[in-house]
Order: sequence, then structure tokens, then C-alpha cells
Amino acid sequence: MRKTFFIIAGLIFITISFVPVVSSEQRESRYVTLKYSSKEILRTFNDHLSLGSSLSRMMRKNTVTIEDEVLAKTDIIVEKAETVLEMFPSNLHFTLILLPASEDISRVFNQKYNKNVNYLSFYSLSEKTIYISVDDANLSILAHEIGHAIVDRFFDVRPPYNIHELMAQFTEKHITD
Repeated sequence: MRKTFFIIAGLIFITISFVPVVSSEQRESRYVTLKYSSKEILRTFNDHLSLGSSLSRMMRKNTVTIEDEVLAKTDIIVEKAETVLEMFPSNLHFTLILLPASEDISRVFNQKYNKNVNYLSFYSLSEKTIYISVDDANLSILAHEIGHAIVDRFFDVRPPYNIHELMAQFTEKHITD
């Protein structure tokens, strides 16, 4: 009986240890389900996400809350990335999870794929989710991951990884053109 208890307790502990960060806040837009753990993280992300003059002109003037502003910026980046790639998938919607730092990205990636990496962000193909370090976030990094999401949804059969990566890099490079 005691051995069974310890086995079950151990399994519960392991399961809880490997559950990714659960966000306490969630908002949706046309393309994005945004998840974040605090207003502070959201504000920092918004501050780091500078659109530049050409994309800023596309911003709606009726953003009331910080959530509205972040979602509006993200939707603008998605639409510009679709134009850059000339790919307009009809079913494009993904989750964007804001994590505080690159260490959190590394931890989540390791939990999911059992690999140690030093990424600032990544796109999970199976979850249709972008994980991004708020401390390191900027327009290029987010555009790169959105490029992955667009390519993922555009093709019925996924292109090889190298092609996927090249298209995401192309998006990142040309997002402000």
C-alpha cells in the first residue's frame, strides 16, 4: 500500500513539474489568442514591439486598453507577413504565449521536446502556438514566428524544415519593407 502511494505521488509530482507555464490572462483577435501571466509582462511586450513608421500608420486609433494595442499590433504584423509571403491562409489562427525570459523558453522547449536550446522564441507546429520571451521580443522575432504559423497553415503538406525556416527568415527580413 505504501509503495503504491509513493509511486502515485511521484507520478503526480513529475506531471506537475512538466506542465508548461499556464497563463492567467487570455484575449483573442482575428488571428491570435494571446496568453500572458500579468499586465507587467504584457506592458513590457508592448514596449518592445515597435512597429516602425510604415506599420504604425496601419494601427487603429481606437485601442483603449493595453490588450487592445498588443492584439492590434499583432494582427497588423500577421497581415503584413501574409503580404510579404504572398500567402493568405483562410484558417489562420494561432496562440501567442508570452513568457518572461529566454530561460522560460528554454525550459518549455525542453519539457515539450526533451532538447536543450537557447532560443528566444519558437513556434510549436503541433500546438499552433508561438512562445516568445518578452525580455527579448521585437518586431523581427515575432514576424519570424508568425512566418512559421502562416507557412504551416498555408500548405496542406508541410514543406521540409529548411524551406519552412527560409520562409520565416524571409518574413523577418522583409516585414518593414
